[in-house]
Amino acid sequence: MRLFVLISIWYLFTNSGGFVSAQSSKVRGKIVENTKEAGLGFASVSLVRLPDSLTVSTQFTNGEGGYAFEDVKPGSYLITASFIGYEKGKSASFEISATDLTVRTLMLITSTNTLSEFTVKGNKPLLEKKIDRMVFNLSNSLAAKGTDLIQALAWLPMLKVQESEISIIGKGGVSVMINERIVQLRGNELVNYLKTLRSDDIEKIEIITTPPAKYEAQGTGGLINIVLKKNQSLGWRGSLGTSYSQNNYPSYANNLALFFRSKKLRSSLTFNQSKYRYIIKESFNITGRPSEIISDEKRIGNSPGLQTGISIDYELNKHNNIGLIYNISDNKSNTTFGNSYSFITDSIIDSVLNTTGKFSRPLFAQTLNIYHDLKLDSAGKKLSSSVNFFMNKPEMRNDFISESENTYVSVQNNNLSKYNIWSVQSDLTLPYNWAKIETGIKLANFNNNANVEYYNYTGEGFFLDKTRSNEFNYTESNLASYFSMESELSERWSAKAGLRYEYTLMDGYSPTLDQRNRRNYGALFPTAYIVYKAGKNHVFSLNYSRRINRPSLNSLNPFAYYTNIYTYSTGNPLLLPSYSNNVEVNYLYKGMFSFTVFTQHTSDIISNLTTVNGPSLVTSRGNFLTQDNLGAYLSFNRSLSKWWENSVYVSFLYASPKSKIAAIRTPSGTSASFSINNSFNATTLLSFYLNYNQNLPSTDRNVYTYTQRSFRMGARIKLLDNNLIISPAYFLGTVSKYDFHYSEFVQTTKTDYNYNTFTLSLSYSFGRSKVSGNNKDIRFDEKRRAQ
Repeated sequence: MRLFVLISIWYLFTNSGGFVSAQSSKVRGKIVENTKEAGLGFASVSLVRLPDSLTVSTQFTNGEGGYAFEDVKPGSYLITASFIGYEKGKSASFEISATDLTVRTLMLITSTNTLSEFTVKGNKPLLEKKIDRMVFNLSNSLAAKGTDLIQALAWLPMLKVQESEISIIGKGGVSVMINERIVQLRGNELVNYLKTLRSDDIEKIEIITTPPAKYEAQGTGGLINIVLKKNQSLGWRGSLGTSYSQNNYPSYANNLALFFRSKKLRSSLTFNQSKYRYIIKESFNITGRPSEIISDEKRIGNSPGLQTGISIDYELNKHNNIGLIYNISDNKSNTTFGNSYSFITDSIIDSVLNTTGKFSRPLFAQTLNIYHDLKLDSAGKKLSSSVNFFMNKPEMRNDFISESENTYVSVQNNNLSKYNIWSVQSDLTLPYNWAKIETGIKLANFNNNANVEYYNYTGEGFFLDKTRSNEFNYTESNLASYFSMESELSERWSAKAGLRYEYTLMDGYSPTLDQRNRRNYGALFPTAYIVYKAGKNHVFSLNYSRRINRPSLNSLNPFAYYTNIYTYSTGNPLLLPSYSNNVEVNYLYKGMFSFTVFTQHTSDIISNLTTVNGPSLVTSRGNFLTQDNLGAYLSFNRSLSKWWENSVYVSFLYASPKSKIAAIRTPSGTSASFSINNSFNATTLLSFYLNYNQNLPSTDRNVYTYTQRSFRMGARIKLLDNNLIISPAYFLGTVSKYDFHYSEFVQTTKTDYNYNTFTLSLSYSFGRSKVSGNNKDIRFDEKRRAQ
């Protein structure tokens, strides 16, 4: 309640003019060149306050040379102007009272240093290091031109792009933002949406391995921010795409995107429809003990899905913008499976349990974001407020029959959940000449009602087994506030520091067990960054962050979910969050070679524990591990010629884990991977690419991973004035195999996803190519814990 009162007071104060003075004026004028009356467009113009010579605001002139500074406070000022190839200009000083003022036209004279003596190159390097992120200037990449966004992301250092996941190598899955706005999609839905975006519309991609204080402290994966080109064209445009893929079964995906922009309105509409079919073969073996279990399973599934979203942003006046973003998705995953478990004692098979069944997981989700932006002045001061809602209704229905020589059991096992998440937040940005300050507050609330039902067939029908069924209700509230400051200390040094505080109140209750678990905890999450530019070609940086990883809502449910009568997994309502401290040191050379060394200490890691008791296999969760990591990764990106672009990425990690329980073995170990990507432009309309990736054998925590390889090749053909792009591709991957080491046995899992796939994609763009839709900054990371 106190937080709501604080937000209300803050919001009403700022909207009532607490930051915007009623006694402000407008200063306008015009810049011309030499003796011409025509204006000089895109000249840099600054409003300078006297007598301290403080630059109040800077902007570029419009195409006619005009400029206008809003909300100028009373006082003494002058105007300065500059443009490449011209001498700097300065106006006479003037006084501002309570009325608007037009400054006398200012003329810039051609510089006496002739431009014929040198060439000005405006191209940015492919890689840039900013204070809290690595920037990949996509518009300068030969390989990324004329691709969709998914194809472009595959060229970025540190990123791993798979069919349904995007991750930072060594850090796990990431959240994707567009112009600082979180995209509220996951898995195949996210991939299909990103395919609607063209690389030609993207200015740069920012990889944030250490998110600053303004972002949630939850998670370890980092962020990717897609920065679109600033297009001001009015009108509409769109894109239509389709893709067909073939391995064991055919799959397809279709997408449509429409964008509209007027002087006050920006809007977009997206629609995605897909159907994926697959075969997965998996073995699951327990060895290294007198009684062993050997199993094989085959799953055949299909996953049809629909997703649509609408985004609207409207400019009420020069100070206020309002908007909404709404996404809805409906996915229905259906799988038939069959598995066989052989129970062996002293190399002799005692019994065999065969199970067949059907597994369905319909998933319906909605997200709504409503926001308001208040521009406090022309210098960039801004207050942004938003309300976010998320609703998710996942259902898991598992009907199976398990039978052996002396056993026949028919079971229906259902897990029905309903998640409701809402949040309110307010962020204040205050840019000054000496520093940029950001501060804000946020309240998020989680509610999950889960019901696990276990039905046995008795000959007369299915009857509920109350000993294996459970109802679980969970609520959680997170309150957060943050403050950060960024400053250019000198031409070579820049720094940023922030502090975020999050306080959590959680309550889990099982009516079935009449068991309640309550816990309240708070923590500080500092972040710090420093960058040193040793010269034009050498940039060094150091950053630190503390992060938290809270358990997923589903993992807190204490009751069991079965895959056969002897095998089940269970959650743990007593799970604690894990905390990590992260340090990174980075060196960037000439915008093409990057080398990073990092260390990480993580405590109370949430991990799985498999226990074997006769034929029973039980997987439970707990805060069993603590781990220290030391690693490094390097990347090299360069155009070797006008037609050949190459990128190489190498990573290495040394892990030293410790277990709180004797059942989990935790030897120290290493992991390493490398990838080589090549793009070749045969003509302006035809290009090819050839990529190879390999993960070497590795040990991390109690898991040994065998070698994994992938190979991808393809082409891009541009037709119809580059509006139609045809992209055939072929992907080949290896089987995934892992050993999980416990004190009494080894659990080996081998999964064959049939990574042998041919894909044909078509994308067609129409309308005005430079129209941009709504790209509002909305951060709603809490919904990830409900999926």
